[in-house]
Amino acid sequence: MKNLINIIQNSSKVAIVTHTSADGDALGSSFGIALALEGMGKKVSVFLEEPVPKMLNFLPGQHLVAEYKGEFHDLCICVDTSDMKRLGERAEIYSNAARKITIDHHTTNNMQADGLWIDESAAATGEMIYKLIKALNVDISRDIAINLYTAIVTDTGGFRYSNTTPESHLIAADLLSRNVPFTDIIKKVFDTVSYSKMVLMKKTLDNLTLHFDGKVAVSYLLYDDIKSVDAQTDDFEGLVNVGRNLEGVEVSLFLREEQPGVFKGSLRANEYVDVAQIASVFSGGGHKRAAGFSMAGGLEETMEKVLSEIGKVL
Repeated sequence: MKNLINIIQNSSKVAIVTHTSADGDALGSSFGIALALEGMGKKVSVFLEEPVPKMLNFLPGQHLVAEYKGEFHDLCICVDTSDMKRLGERAEIYSNAARKITIDHHTTNNMQADGLWIDESAAATGEMIYKLIKALNVDISRDIAINLYTAIVTDTGGFRYSNTTPESHLIAADLLSRNVPFTDIIKKVFDTVSYSKMVLMKKTLDNLTLHFDGKVAVSYLLYDDIKSVDAQTDDFEGLVNVGRNLEGVEVSLFLREEQPGVFKGSLRANEYVDVAQIASVFSGGGHKRAAGFSMAGGLEETMEKVLSEIGKVL
C-alpha cells in the first residue's frame, strides 16, 4: 500500500483503465478512484472501451471519461483487470504510461506493474479502492460512495454470493452513512429489465439443460437470437444465474455467441467448485465462484469441451 501511495502522490497526469465489457465493480472502482484523485488536484482521465451501460448510467464521475488521443500519462491505474488482453485497445494507454499500478481481486492475474496490489480475499475491487482512498487521506464524498457501493453490491450479487465477507458489510455500512441512495441503486442494477433482456431470459430458460445428475446447468444464446432483439451489453448481465439459482445445481455454464462461431462463456459455482481453474483451461480466468472465457467453435463442440472439464472436478 505504501508503494502505491508514493507512486500516486508523485504523479500529476493519471489515466484510469479497466477491462472490456466493464461491469459495476470495474466502473464503480474506476470512477471512485478517479473522483478521489481529482479531489487531490490530479489531472485524471477515465478511458473506457465501450459506453457506460444503461443500468449503470447513474454513476457519478462520467465527466472524467475521455477519448484517448495518444497523450502521455505519468501514471496509469488499471482496476479489476487480470490480463492485458482484457483491456482491449486501452492496453496501449497502460503500456505507454511512465508508471503503472494494477489493483485487482481476481485469483488469476498476470499484469506487470510498478505497484501491484492483488487481494483475492476482497469481494470486489471496490473494497480495495475504498481502503486506498482512506490511506490517501481523501474524504469519501457522496459521489465516491455511490460508486464504491455499486462496485461492492454488484460483485456480491446484492450480498448474496459466497464471496461476501463481514468486511464487505462493514465497508458498505460506512458508505451508506454518506447518504447513498441504496434502494435506487438496487432497483437499477437488479430489478429493472429491458424488453430485449426479458426476451433473452425466456430464450435462456428454453435452452436450459441439466447434466451430471442435475449438478450442472447449461444454457446458451445464439448469434441470431441476440441480433433479433438488438441486445445491448447489459442485457446479458445475470443470465448465467438462471441456471445457478436452480435447486441442486453446483455449476452453471452460460454460452453467448458473440460472433458466428465465437462463444463467450460464463461460469458460476455455488459452493465448492473452482470455476476459475476450469476457465483457465480455455485461456480465461476470474474468481473461484465466478469466471469467464472465450472460445471459437460450434455450439455442441464448445459445450462438450467445457462439460468435460467440469466433470473432472465435480
